[in-house]
Amino acid sequence: MANSFLLTDKESVMKNLKKIEEENSGLHAGRVNSLMAANYVDCDIQTSTVTIEFEIKPWELNRAGVLHGGVICTMLDHTAGAALTAFSGSWCPTVDIDVRFISFGQLGDTIIATGRIVSAGKSVFHTEAVLKNKDTGKIIATSTSTFLNVLKKENPAL
Repeated sequence: MANSFLLTDKESVMKNLKKIEEENSGLHAGRVNSLMAANYVDCDIQTSTVTIEFEIKPWELNRAGVLHGGVICTMLDHTAGAALTAFSGSWCPTVDIDVRFISFGQLGDTIIATGRIVSAGKSVFHTEAVLKNKDTGKIIATSTSTFLNVLKKENPAL
């Protein structure tokens, strides 16, 4: 997806992911994104996608002993937002998120999260995110989201 909003070189996108990781362990330590201990694994320039890993922690479980739905939503939102931040170089607020719960995660599972920018327009960005169990490949949840474009560049994607 070539447009004026998104970076097109892997080095710059990975540098932005590293910056998110550093902020989560420094400036924003103790906040929810930091507590989830995301590991920013990779990006794909051609598909405007980032890959993140989360290991399920005890505090993320509900009373049934599985990954809490609110934490699943947070992981999806964070993954989509990290994709947007990595490719645009700027944080943009979530306008809406639509989540589909498919399976569950358990303590100690590693979640592979992928976030993808679907479109980058003048007013909003559209994204998708997927959470999968790293060992089984089973999908835990998916989402589509809209983020407000705070960059306000004049050449949006078509």
